Amino acid sequence: MKKIKVLIAAIMLSLFTAPMMAVNASAILATEINLPADYYIFDTLEADVTGDGIADVIYLAGYKIQSDFSAAKDLSITVKSGADKSFIRFPLAEVGGYQPYLFAGDFTGDKIADVYVATASGGSGGWSYHNIISFSGGEPKELFGSKENFATNITGKFVDGWKVALANNTDGTTVIVGVAERREDYLRLGIYDEAGRVQKETQTMTAPFVKLEPIDIDHDGVYELKGSQSLSGAYRADRLAEVETVFKYTGTNWQSQSKLVMISSLH
Repeated sequence: MKKIKVLIAAIMLSLFTAPMMAVNASAILATEINLPADYYIFDTLEADVTGDGIADVIYLAGYKIQSDFSAAKDLSITVKSGADKSFIRFPLAEVGGYQPYLFAGDFTGDKIADVYVATASGGSGGWSYHNIISFSGGEPKELFGSKENFATNITGKFVDGWKVALANNTDGTTVIVGVAERREDYLRLGIYDEAGRVQKETQTMTAPFVKLEPIDIDHDGVYELKGSQSLSGAYRADRLAEVETVFKYTGTNWQSQSKLVMISSLH
């Protein structure tokens, strides 16, 4: 009976000390990379991102929002060189949100891992933001950022006859979507008249990516990005279609190909 009591006490003690050890470990790391107060390390990983053949340590840090440890703003990447223990810091401009995490993989084809960061916006649209940074040679360079997160390869506008014309700017094709089932809403908004003639020019809206995942599509050791976005009509909740896009880095920019993968049911 005495042994059982000792075992129970040990288990209870571990339940209290484990979270404390995790917090202390994070605090030690935060001190090591010289973070300000209320800044925390949200993720870490090891990979050779400088290209010297020695694994580096990558830290994803940011300001902790309120009491939710998964929420952050003012995010930055810090790389600790495996060779000389020096630090390289790269701030992610205007990036914040929930559950930020790291991934390392070669996106450029130079056989050196790049740093990928994904952050959920936390909004009702379920959007995410993505950044890819190269630290090759110890010189940080953003390869994928805010401009790419708002890719609009498919655009559209309302046309006469209760229709929306969606143009794929990567292959030159156009898809016509009938929207007559939403006529009452569009009449109320003044987009159409009773005869179905457009009264004011209205463009479709493309949201940021809901997800954008690293994937080696052609199995050559170089990662592409595959993502999905929603395409809306008169307002964000007015879903018309889903767009699937694949990005491949060419050495100077991202080559992209988009396609409509699903037309939402119109009602």
